Amino acid sequence: MDEAKLLDLLVKLGYISRDKALQAQSEKGKDEDIISTLLRLGFIDDTKLIDFYQKYMPQRLWKGPLGEVELPEEVKAKLPENFLRQHAIAPIRYEDGKLYVLTINPFNQTAINELRFKTKINTIMPYVSTKKSIEDLLNKLYPALDKIVEDFDVGEVEIEEEAMELTPEVLAVEAGEGPIVRLANFLIAEAVNLGASDIHIEPQEKKLIVRYRVDGVLKIYHEFPIKVKDSITARFKIMSNLDIAEKRRPQDGRIRTKIKGKKVDLRVSTVPTVYGEKTVMRIQEAEKYLNVKLDDLGFEPDDLEKFRKAIWTPWGMILVTGPTGSGKTTTLYASLMERNSPDVNIMTAEDPVEVSIPGLNQVQVNERIGVTFANVLRAFLRQDPDIILIGEIRDTETAEIGIKAALTGHLVFSTLHTNDAPSSVTRLVDMGLEPFLVGSSVILIVAQRLVRKLCPRCRLLDDTPREALQRLGVLSGPEDDTLVYKANPKGCDYCAGSGYKGRTAVHELLEVDEEMRKLIVKGATAEDLRDLARRKGMRTLYEAGILKVRKGITSIAEVERVLAK
Repeated sequence: MDEAKLLDLLVKLGYISRDKALQAQSEKGKDEDIISTLLRLGFIDDTKLIDFYQKYMPQRLWKGPLGEVELPEEVKAKLPENFLRQHAIAPIRYEDGKLYVLTINPFNQTAINELRFKTKINTIMPYVSTKKSIEDLLNKLYPALDKIVEDFDVGEVEIEEEAMELTPEVLAVEAGEGPIVRLANFLIAEAVNLGASDIHIEPQEKKLIVRYRVDGVLKIYHEFPIKVKDSITARFKIMSNLDIAEKRRPQDGRIRTKIKGKKVDLRVSTVPTVYGEKTVMRIQEAEKYLNVKLDDLGFEPDDLEKFRKAIWTPWGMILVTGPTGSGKTTTLYASLMERNSPDVNIMTAEDPVEVSIPGLNQVQVNERIGVTFANVLRAFLRQDPDIILIGEIRDTETAEIGIKAALTGHLVFSTLHTNDAPSSVTRLVDMGLEPFLVGSSVILIVAQRLVRKLCPRCRLLDDTPREALQRLGVLSGPEDDTLVYKANPKGCDYCAGSGYKGRTAVHELLEVDEEMRKLIVKGATAEDLRDLARRKGMRTLYEAGILKVRKGITSIAEVERVLAK
């Protein structure tokens, strides 16, 4: 039945007048269905429309339930949302190769044929329902942005943005993006409240995944429609002063915020992937760094004594090693805070400056404009420093200047990405440094990792056989009655069901004394250095982890997850 015949029938049966039918024909939009026009102009409503089909074409009326849409993912992926909304068509079920759809006009053959062409589904069965039912179904299939945000309680979140350059492009993106702004603020606030260290926003083929790293473990917290992808990425780029038009290259930026009165910095990184740009944000709470003390970092008493002795030494190099996210920055900042006083000139070269600390002279490395670690260190030596922090030793030139600074009366802190303490020495030698320079300058090397702490409210006694615990080194012998705990797999409200709450560091300390120095100068291997350090009482990372198990702080499973034996 074409539009003219359908209009004539509605007039003949008394649902609309002839004048209104003519007006509807003249005001109909180019791609608009005639029933949509009648509804838009108010000449007919859902009640009259359903009454018409109920009385005269009951076979066209949808008799099934309207609650849930039953569609396989591969079928849903083929459906064009804009087209469905434009023509008021809602898919309701797919079975035996047939797609059942609800529409306000089952005679709109042009739209049905176009949908058949777009989806490559040959058999489409149109049935009638109300405009509201169709819109409700489409909103379930494709939640609107403001509805997505409504589902989350943003709460009292105050996020202050850095002054940003309001270019026409930025203003264009900002316009009408209220829900996206709220969603971006919510994700940051939720991650901070959960104590997450990182936010991962990653596009996949059919959805956008949001993961948080809480206590060192990544977990999916939200899934959004893929259409949110570009808007949310653009929003975070605006907040971090990145180029929203550049989508082909990786970019790095920073967001300075305040959430519930707490200063929070986010280090932002975007990388183009197959399905769009992935955004990762490292969360850094300034107050956490400023309030942390060496005593809170998980050092065993004897190790803490050695470390304190080293950081109060007038000159030499102290290295903190470990992979990304192992707490190196926290350890270094806690050390600098302990030495931070008006009579000490502390200068740091960092990439990036993680947290601004009063009393420290912090320099942001920027290699694009020639502000490299090496150049900054050369300048530092003319600034009368007492303590120098090198964010990371990345190349031979930086290492050489750092070691020369340590040999000429300065205390130098730095980090390396090595697996353990002894291999840090061989890494420096492999970078081209003379062994005698390394042996003469380095006074202490600390390797560290972070392990999750058992939830104190729901931890369980470990039921591993005592013989196995002895083999693992947890128990010293058959007479050892130390209680060993494990995580509760169900967790509790306090630990959000994970069985763990918070993290602590485990350390491996290698002191460079005269005997160790002679071995380094001879060009000894990491194994030789490790053997000598073990004879002098060095605990390996694994042994330090086992000590935490014996104290009931962590579990055997966590130690084995993080540390090699």
